Amino acid sequence: MIVTVTLNPSLDLTYALEEATLGDVDVHRARTASVEASGKGVNVSRTLHAAGVSTLAVLPAGGGTGQHLLELLEAEGVDHVGVPVGGETRINTSLLLRGGDTVKVNGPGTPLEAAEIERLLDTVERALVADESDAAADERAGLVADERAGNPPDRWLAICGSLPPGISPTVVGDLVELAHRHTARCAVDVSGEALTTALEARADLLAPNRHELGEIAGDDLSSGTATEVAAAAHRLAAAHGVELLVSMGGDGAVHTDGTAALHGSGPVLVPVNTAGAGDAFLSGWLAGPGRATDRMARALAWGRSACLSATTVDPTPGRRGTEGIIVTTITPA
Repeated sequence: MIVTVTLNPSLDLTYALEEATLGDVDVHRARTASVEASGKGVNVSRTLHAAGVSTLAVLPAGGGTGQHLLELLEAEGVDHVGVPVGGETRINTSLLLRGGDTVKVNGPGTPLEAAEIERLLDTVERALVADESDAAADERAGLVADERAGNPPDRWLAICGSLPPGISPTVVGDLVELAHRHTARCAVDVSGEALTTALEARADLLAPNRHELGEIAGDDLSSGTATEVAAAAHRLAAAHGVELLVSMGGDGAVHTDGTAALHGSGPVLVPVNTAGAGDAFLSGWLAGPGRATDRMARALAWGRSACLSATTVDPTPGRRGTEGIIVTTITPA
């Protein structure tokens, strides 16, 4: 199973506007509007659930917005555990403009008290313990191994998204340690100091974009080529014993385990909504075992399909925009 942790979840409001740019008029009237349970880890769990992959979302929830978020997950059938906290769960807003541009405004989130963080960590540990027990029972019953491929299903803890205001990034290291203590692999999609913490804690998979990678690698990679990005990722992966999965927007993505490196890409597409595409990309990588080339192809398919969805989470992962995806081995510079 894939357990996700979203420390700063949200309700996502998405408005599709007639205009191609903001500021042409004083009042914008939306063509369509939607409200979704969101936050990066929540998006990963919702995407996996839509694809029929076993997942559990763990998240703090506070106030009326937090209650609404949990009700939306319940209505969608996504397994989840909400940890009650003070304050209000934040609201994020996306404006979809004609021509494919997305304007996104994210709320800051509500601070978490030390006791609330401890309850969240305890909840995550209970989920990992239960999943570890289930996996052991399945193995004893001979249900784990795929007899043809010989690959057991992956067990992951995915830590995704921003931290609430005032929260120390050390919580990310605590979560990585929890995953490893209970024999789960750990994927981390965070930024800034939290990403550095995950790297030092030796999370199994880090999923930054190339700008975030540049921040921890000490290079400006905002416009770096696939070879340049792969070189920076390769150095970090080899030095810290981790894998890196780096998204590069329209230029595709790079993966390296410190030994080999891959670049995946696809034809140019005009997006409908880019919000949530990175979460769909990570979901595709985590969704099933297999070779890195197969994971990369699936991740790109899910990410590109999400770009063509009007909502933050694509209800049919990997169904659109998948033609022409290419995955190749590259040599880091």
